[in-house]
Amino acid sequence: MSFLAPAFLAGLAALAVPVLIHLIRRETRRVTDFPSLMFLQRIPVRTMRQQRLRHLLLLALRCLALALLALAFARPFIARRAALAGAPGATVRVVLLDRSWSMGAGARWARAKAAAHAAVRGLGSADRAVLVVFAGSADALTEPTNNRALLDRAIDSLRVSDQGTRYARAIKLAGDVLSRTNLPHREVTLISDFQRHGWSAGDEVRLPAGTVVRTVDVGGDTVADVAVMRVTATRDDAADRATAVVAAQVRNASSAARAVAATLSLGGRALETRTVNIPARGLAQVRFAPSPVPAGASRATVRIAPDALPADDAFHLVLTSDAAVPVLVVEPDRARARQSLYVERVLAIGDRPSFHLTRRSATALRASDFDGQAVVLLNETAVTRGPIADRLVQFVVHGGGLLIVPGTEDLARAPALASALMPARLSAVTDLSASGGTRVAEIAYAHSVFELFSAPHSGDFAAAHVFRYRAAAPVPGSTVIARFGDGAPALVERVVGNGRVLLWTTSIDDYWTDLPMQPVFVPFVHELSAYAARHQQPRSSYTVGDALDVSRLAARTAADGGVVLQAPSGVKKLLGAGSTSVAELTEAGFYELRATGDAPGTGQPIAVNVEAAEADLTPMPPDELVAAVTSRGTEPMSASGQASPPDAERDQSLWWYLVVAALALLVVESVWATRLSGATS
Repeated sequence: MSFLAPAFLAGLAALAVPVLIHLIRRETRRVTDFPSLMFLQRIPVRTMRQQRLRHLLLLALRCLALALLALAFARPFIARRAALAGAPGATVRVVLLDRSWSMGAGARWARAKAAAHAAVRGLGSADRAVLVVFAGSADALTEPTNNRALLDRAIDSLRVSDQGTRYARAIKLAGDVLSRTNLPHREVTLISDFQRHGWSAGDEVRLPAGTVVRTVDVGGDTVADVAVMRVTATRDDAADRATAVVAAQVRNASSAARAVAATLSLGGRALETRTVNIPARGLAQVRFAPSPVPAGASRATVRIAPDALPADDAFHLVLTSDAAVPVLVVEPDRARARQSLYVERVLAIGDRPSFHLTRRSATALRASDFDGQAVVLLNETAVTRGPIADRLVQFVVHGGGLLIVPGTEDLARAPALASALMPARLSAVTDLSASGGTRVAEIAYAHSVFELFSAPHSGDFAAAHVFRYRAAAPVPGSTVIARFGDGAPALVERVVGNGRVLLWTTSIDDYWTDLPMQPVFVPFVHELSAYAARHQQPRSSYTVGDALDVSRLAARTAADGGVVLQAPSGVKKLLGAGSTSVAELTEAGFYELRATGDAPGTGQPIAVNVEAAEADLTPMPPDELVAAVTSRGTEPMSASGQASPPDAERDQSLWWYLVVAALALLVVESVWATRLSGATS
């Protein structure tokens, strides 16, 4: 028998209390009344005080009740050996080997591989084993096999990955493997440093009932880690030559102050090294001098000398100039004097992103004008020529954005535009100028176009008057993003292929509305254009485990066979061109994204860093993880082949029976003591 809380056994010292009570001899005095003591003679009597235990059965009853209470609080349970240990029959064993980058600390990885080899050597002649490695993801490296040489080679070929720890995926994969076996016994050997951050209480995964779980904890190393936590860069493209100021935040996890040298590299060339003093368990910032950077994207790295955890001793980022969003404005041959003036001025002052504007008349428009554009604005005109209209449809399908401001233009004379792209069927112009006009009243603030205006005092569309608009009936599949006060659609969206088409039913100048005179007009046009272009502010860095969506680039290069994503290790993956356009970033360093026909080194760099939380080596008790993943009603086993103490105690619940027995004895004791007291009174 074992105890979950053996400290409560100290309560057995309370057994001395009833013994002391029984040793106290109480004199029973009988009082006799005398009228006078003068006739009584004083006789000296020699007495001897005797102390002896009386009512031994009552004493035993009281001691037993107290002993049962002390044992109940100590939470006893019977530790049983695993039934599978001596049971006949073959066993399938899943060896779960943690290879997250924290396993590179000290000798953890060497101990983990040695434990995996030991688990393989322990196989019987009829047993089978599956090697599963896990970190952020989990992969089964072998099928169930008894080939120990194959398993040993697989273990020897492994290295620590750049991913963080996620136990749930490994446990789920192990459960899937075990559920498919027809062997009578199932085991899991979990080899890890058992980082607490790798397990969440919300991870609802369970192993099949009857699974024996053995744990091998390879942690315990004391690590004095210094890490480059975060790097920021401020780029200035206003001068003749662009410069960037890089600042890095360095963390010291050790209990002693440290002085480390931090080096900034740009394009693989070291530019500057500075020494930074970091207090014990504290942070410090190092700021590098302004450095000239080339146009486009540049690879930058801040690095310190490798320590016990080398994975977080470098931080990568990409320095990019603000790439302008190209916008093509198409207007009628006889446009009004200021028909595109407001939108041109607003886009000219755009920042983050900036916009590059090109203007064409409807008759001067060529198919080649769509090349390299992100957004096309049809400002009260239509594209009626067949080849140009077909090119516009392809432009949208492949990811381009189209803004349509119909005005009085009869767009029905452009069949390709009306059937393939229009978000709504247009009818007559609604004129409300005689009644003072209407306002943009119903807005979907959750939509990306209007999300900026959802906060208080961030812009008021109700201040603008709309005197005329084009009545529109949305087609199936379209979405009304904003409406006028009378319920008519103001802004309608339709997704066509990979592109977006947005219909604005009033004018984009001051011809039908005074919206261009309102402060809200500038951010509205910026947000509308950026949304249509699917513009995303380029990220300077990603974290291992993030998903990279290349759908826009893949769609635009589909004719060339998609795009290639090359990992820092050199592994290439084809995206788009009929396959997925989302890839998981699994390595730290610089990826390269390029079209299939482009030469290596000419693509877009993508910086990826390890997960900072993985440097927190705070462990969790292995039994706690075992208890969380084993099914109720079974006896999960630890490395010793015994049920884990919390689960064994919980399933047996011996304390409850002890408490009931103690209470019953106390009731009997109370009745018995009352009767004895009455008999001697």
